[in-house]
Amino acid sequence: MREGYIAVLDSGVGGLSVLGEMIELMPNERYLYFGDNENAPYGNRTKMDLVSITLKNLDAIMRYKLKAIVVGCNTISTTILKLVADYSGVPTFGVFPPIEKAVKESNSVLLLSTVRTALEFKNTKNISILGLADLAKQIENNVGDLSKVDFAKSINNPNNVFFSNSHNKNSRYDTVILGCTHYFFVKNKILDHFRPQNLISGTPFTAGAVFRYLKSVKSIEKNNRFSIKFIGNSAYFNEQFFKKSGQDIKKN
Repeated sequence: MREGYIAVLDSGVGGLSVLGEMIELMPNERYLYFGDNENAPYGNRTKMDLVSITLKNLDAIMRYKLKAIVVGCNTISTTILKLVADYSGVPTFGVFPPIEKAVKESNSVLLLSTVRTALEFKNTKNISILGLADLAKQIENNVGDLSKVDFAKSINNPNNVFFSNSHNKNSRYDTVILGCTHYFFVKNKILDHFRPQNLISGTPFTAGAVFRYLKSVKSIEKNNRFSIKFIGNSAYFNEQFFKKSGQDIKKN
């Protein structure tokens, strides 16, 4: 089992932030990365669309020997993760907003996510939820120069969804949760806008869960330097972006 890949499946470049976390924690593993940039973003799609796209993408990565699948997309994780696990038959891990931790440690919390993820959490208590209709798409479209991403425009998009009993979408929050892995790459813009005391995401928890599982089944690789195989129609694109942003990913 040690020679198998840890596969990361995402809607585009967002899962690269998860990949970076796992490399930090498990620096000797073989990784497989599939970013479905052509169909990005996922956050505005119907559940039926997500199922159709994801099953096709799973067929592509299941041609390889796998020891784990990591869904590096919050939207897929919060909507159809069980389907991914059942279809693949491979131990599967998702990325989830660390809401419980945030609410326990902060008085005011904002979950910043895609629209689809926001709808999955709309009944959560003690937290404001803002689903952004176009931020992930802006990030995908501007990976060559992320300074072009207009965060203020995303905040004011009329297609956004917002759920809160006591705040507005521009309120100050103690903690902001990055509920989309794409948002990692514009975190400075998010910090500048909301100025929270804490900015957190679910990626460290996902990496930790994968590590603990592989350790429990004695499948941690210790002898090789990590390697990454990029696959799919956007393989070269994702590889180049990872090389460009890799140091920043590992620093954070």
